[in-house]
Amino acid sequence: MESDNRQPVIKQALGEQWDELDKTVKRHYNITPGEESKMVIRGVMSEVYHSNIAKLFLLPGRIFGALVPYRGNNVPTEVTNWTTSDDASAMHWHRTLAFDNRPPVIFQSRMEHCSGSEIIEYVKYGMGIRLHTYTQDKALHFRSLGYVWKIGPFSLPIPNWMILGDAEIIEKSLSDKEFFIDFNMFHPLFGKTFSYTGTFVIDEAD
Repeated sequence: MESDNRQPVIKQALGEQWDELDKTVKRHYNITPGEESKMVIRGVMSEVYHSNIAKLFLLPGRIFGALVPYRGNNVPTEVTNWTTSDDASAMHWHRTLAFDNRPPVIFQSRMEHCSGSEIIEYVKYGMGIRLHTYTQDKALHFRSLGYVWKIGPFSLPIPNWMILGDAEIIEKSLSDKEFFIDFNMFHPLFGKTFSYTGTFVIDEAD
């Protein structure tokens, strides 16, 4: 009988660095493709921001099911992560942001390990962002390596500067259940184009 070497997506990318993560961040990502698992986190985005130049990308971004089209403060947010026995490669995301006096914004994606420290997070129609993962001071860091658009058997690479610039994400623990996330995108010509920050609590895990 063959052994089952399946591991969480982020653990595959981090390798030995996985053990350096604080336990709360590790718990958030400790669900394994190929298994029936679910993680729910709830919290508040203290700020969701996009620059004026970023408005040019909001419509095509929403067509692909990416980006958040509004600015706001203190935005209640719920994120469900899950894996299934039918999908042995991906961790799935379903984000719901509740802006005042607006319909909820839904942002869904699937995250897969690519190779080495790299993961790809895909949205609709095969559009994905390539991310290098690493740990620093027990926090989880992501740094964008560019985009890729999978069209049938073909993959079209897209550099960061052609969209909103370089993405940096930091996720770090605040307590046994609470963690902080900081996401920023900077374009080499236009400066800061998109960002959000928030504090979340792990509500349940199955």
